[in-house]
Amino acid sequence: MFENREPVLKYFEEISQIPRGSENEEGIADYIVSFAIKRDLSYKRDAMGNVVIYKPASHGLEHHSSVMLQAHMDMVCEKDPESNHNFLTDPIEFIEKDGWLYANKTTLGADDGLGVATMLALLDSSFSHPDLVCVFTVQEETGLYGAKGINPEWLKANRMISLDGEMFGETIVSSCGGRDVIVKRKLHKKRNELPVYQIEVSGLLGGHSGDEINKERGNASILIGRILKRLVDEGIRYSITDISGGKKANAITRNAYVSIATESYIADFMLEIENDLRKEYQNSDPDLRIAMKQIESSYSYTREETWDIVNMLFLAPHGVLSYSTAIEHLPVMSLNLGIMEISDDVLSMTFSTRAVLKSQRDYMASYLRTLAMVWNFNCFEEGDFDGWDYNIQSPLRKILKKEFKAVYDEDIIESATHGGLETGIFKGYNPALDIITLGATAVAIHTSHEHLDIDSLVELYHFLKHFLGKL
Repeated sequence: MFENREPVLKYFEEISQIPRGSENEEGIADYIVSFAIKRDLSYKRDAMGNVVIYKPASHGLEHHSSVMLQAHMDMVCEKDPESNHNFLTDPIEFIEKDGWLYANKTTLGADDGLGVATMLALLDSSFSHPDLVCVFTVQEETGLYGAKGINPEWLKANRMISLDGEMFGETIVSSCGGRDVIVKRKLHKKRNELPVYQIEVSGLLGGHSGDEINKERGNASILIGRILKRLVDEGIRYSITDISGGKKANAITRNAYVSIATESYIADFMLEIENDLRKEYQNSDPDLRIAMKQIESSYSYTREETWDIVNMLFLAPHGVLSYSTAIEHLPVMSLNLGIMEISDDVLSMTFSTRAVLKSQRDYMASYLRTLAMVWNFNCFEEGDFDGWDYNIQSPLRKILKKEFKAVYDEDIIESATHGGLETGIFKGYNPALDIITLGATAVAIHTSHEHLDIDSLVELYHFLKHFLGKL
């Protein structure tokens, strides 16, 4: 599609042919290493799959301070229910329409394939620049594990440009920290002879649990909890046979279902509940649907376990818990139930907690531990990472603002994000690191509606060639 167009588009198309979901980055890492070898560029690769490529400074800039460019190789793998796409084997199928690039009923991988493609295009171009340290990390979407595992000795730079931005003309000035909290419960089967009904919540917009958490979108798993509690309040006796929702801790759950064994007639209640929820979410999730069908199951879980599950799910906090008092509309503390599943008769719920301060993450983890203890769940924590604080004196950002104004005759937008970035980890390795972020314009990240403004990616590539020549 992009063979005879800008090199950055060509590289994005090439890497999109390679499956690169989180923890499946070996193929893309092989591609990047082969890229470096063919161009006689020095590189390093670790056991995780992180790759660093070094490009010597152009003539006249040999004594300028080096610059680290960074992006992550992995992508979130989400698709529409009717899609047959296999993220382990299939390339992303592009659809170009009116200057925008979409995927066919799947995530596009703009986050952060755009950053990877931009670095490859820069490494393959001739232009003025200081020494470049191009860092390609793995497993960002599952907990920033690649950045956490990389050897800091490989990162010889005091200036960093993160290419994990989502809008051209914007630079992020701080990011949020996070931690996953997992609650688990061993369940016990009993023989079932009652009718079984599967209740499914679908049609929600979902989105990134950092970027979209303040848009009041519904979480399908949380809504399943409301439905189950509503049935209890209506006097319906039932036992859960299965429950599931979401695939990624950092994605707001779009679809979820629960199966219950009951002798009660519940169809009318389902219609009432659907009407109520559609009114509540008519603006944020206008396509919300609740469907019910009868299925077969020879077993169910005990009534006692069902009651504990219902209470745990119903009382689980969700969404923004507090906003910044310094930056308008910026969440500083939030919770998202991203994964809910039963495997080998163990129910697990994975919550993504986000907060600027460690004390706030500790608070949310303590809340969930307490809730888990009350309803006989076990609780675990993993993947804690720090945020990146705002640096009002950033020299690199000062140059960025000057050059963006000179090129486009407008001011670059400065924003803070509730999303987690690898910048905080790299800042931890080197407290003197001066950081800015840049990116192309991509919309509906982490959903099957994700799409890219094609011209913005081309602009990003050309602006970086100009900007790096000024450093």
